[in-house]
Amino acid sequence: MPESEKYKSFDDIKCLWMKCGAVAYKICDKDFDCENCDFDKRISSELKTKGDVQEGIENVFDLVQHTVSFTHPHYHFNSGLMARNFLADTYYLGLEPFIVKFIDKHSMLRYSTSDSIIKKGDPVLNISNGWGEINVLSPFSFDFVERLDISNIFSNDLHWFAIIEAQRHEILSNSINKKIYFDKLYETKLYLKNLMKTSEGVGETMYDGGVALENWPEILGNSTYKNLLEKLFSKD
Repeated sequence: MPESEKYKSFDDIKCLWMKCGAVAYKICDKDFDCENCDFDKRISSELKTKGDVQEGIENVFDLVQHTVSFTHPHYHFNSGLMARNFLADTYYLGLEPFIVKFIDKHSMLRYSTSDSIIKKGDPVLNISNGWGEINVLSPFSFDFVERLDISNIFSNDLHWFAIIEAQRHEILSNSINKKIYFDKLYETKLYLKNLMKTSEGVGETMYDGGVALENWPEILGNSTYKNLLEKLFSKD
C-alpha cells in the first residue's frame, strides 16, 4: 500500500504521546512500533521517577494481550462495550472490565432509555455523579431482550448488564481487532502517565499500598476525571 494511502487523516499519524497530551507536537515516524522507538523510551524514562505509581497504573489495567479474546464468541468495541454471543443472534452486553475499574463507585448508573430498539450511536448507559455525567453510546444496532441488575457491574467479573439481540453483521462490522484495542489501552496509559508528570498530587496519592483507590474524581479533579471517562468511552 502506498504511504500516502496508509493514513487518511492527521489524527492517524499523531504520536500516541501527542494524542494523550504529553507533548504538544510529535508525528509518528516509526509506524507505531513504540517498543522500538527512541522517543517513546526517552519520555517513558522521564516518568520512571514515579515508578511505583507507574506500576500501579499497569496493575489497574491488569491486561496482557493473551488474556483478552478477540475471536467468537467475544467481541470488543471502541465505545468501551463488549459482547459475548451465547445463542444464535443473542448476546450478553457489558462494559470492559478494565474500564469499570475507573468508574467512581459512588456514581449512579442507569439505562439511558426505556426503548427496546437501540440504533447505532444511541445512548445506552448514563453514568453520573458530582463530577458530571456521560452517556455510553452503542456502536451497533440491537434490541434489548432483558435488562439485568445494573448494580452488578461493580461486582460481576465480566460486567454484563443486558441480554440483547443483534444481527451478526452489526457485531462483526463494528467490533475492533486486537491492535486497535491495545492501541487505545496504551494511549490511556500514556494519558495517566502524563497526569503523573504534570501533577505532583496525582503522583503521590493515586495509589496507597499498591491498591487502586476508588475516589478517582477527588484524585484527578472533576473535570480531568470526566475527560478520562470520555476517552475511555469514546467511539473514535
